[in-house]
Amino acid sequence: MRKAWVKALVLDRINNTPVVILGIEGTNKVVPIWIGACEAYALAMALEGMEFPRPLTHDLIFSVLESLDAKIERVIIHSVKDNTFYATIVIKDLTYIDVEEGEDEEAAFLEIDARPSDSLVLAVKKGIPIYVTNEIINEHSVELEIPTESEEKEFKKFVKNMDIDMFRRMLENRRKEDEGKKDE
Repeated sequence: MRKAWVKALVLDRINNTPVVILGIEGTNKVVPIWIGACEAYALAMALEGMEFPRPLTHDLIFSVLESLDAKIERVIIHSVKDNTFYATIVIKDLTYIDVEEGEDEEAAFLEIDARPSDSLVLAVKKGIPIYVTNEIINEHSVELEIPTESEEKEFKKFVKNMDIDMFRRMLENRRKEDEGKKDE
């Protein structure tokens, strides 16, 4: 499992669908995840740090957790089934007390099934760590060929001129190459 961050939020112009680009820490790899328009709007607001006078849904989740003496520890993008990504939100019970030394600390954690888009909004809003499993990185990431000197500038240029079909072809070619290696 590797740490990740929201590198960009772009639009698939062919399908008019938002795409979150997750950067994988310590690599030039990115994982694209197609999300809904409402979720993209919430993510864009979180990325911009916008505040609202009344709590929106994601803010409400934080308020409920705080009232229950719990907090989100991390989010994990862990699998893909039928082209749908799955995530888990890991919540820590802040009232958990280790009664006996050596007791299972995992008892303080609760894992909740969630959509990656909602998980990412929550993570961005509060700076919560995002993790992606090695399986997803191996099967669904794309290696970006970006010069290290001006990585952010080049990436912004890449995103601005991004052809999502080219991105899909890169993914498909990668899968074909991997399948060819398995057959050998």
